[in-house]
Amino acid sequence: MDVYDSNILRLLKQNSRITGADIARKINLSLPAVTERLRKLDRSGVIDRYTIKVNREQLGLRLMAFIHVWIDHTKNHPIKDQLLAMEEVMECHHVAGDADLLLKVLVHDTAALEQLLVNKIKGIKGVTRTATTIILNTYKEEINAKL
Repeated sequence: MDVYDSNILRLLKQNSRITGADIARKINLSLPAVTERLRKLDRSGVIDRYTIKVNREQLGLRLMAFIHVWIDHTKNHPIKDQLLAMEEVMECHHVAGDADLLLKVLVHDTAALEQLLVNKIKGIKGVTRTATTIILNTYKEEINAKL
């Protein structure tokens, strides 16, 4: 990866719908050169996928929370798979420290969060405890690594 590839990724990170022609013009490369670089970035796995960032509030999803999950490891339950299947779970991380997993969830309101915790997450066999932190405001949130 060189400076041209980094610039291509930076532009795509800002706007994944940018055209190859616009990229070529902005980084002073020919369209065929940009197209080939994009193909290589895709094939090599540097570009994992193209996506959008939706406005959560416009969808009525106003409450984000982080949930620490403790698991009973003496039982063999497919806990992770059940958590990943929940539409409210945006991220699931295996973490070091007291808890086993850290979930980032997005729901409509506190009632929806209660339903998620009580009826879904705590209803999974093998989940022994949870601790929830409600996000009041987000000052910075990146969906990709810095380039």
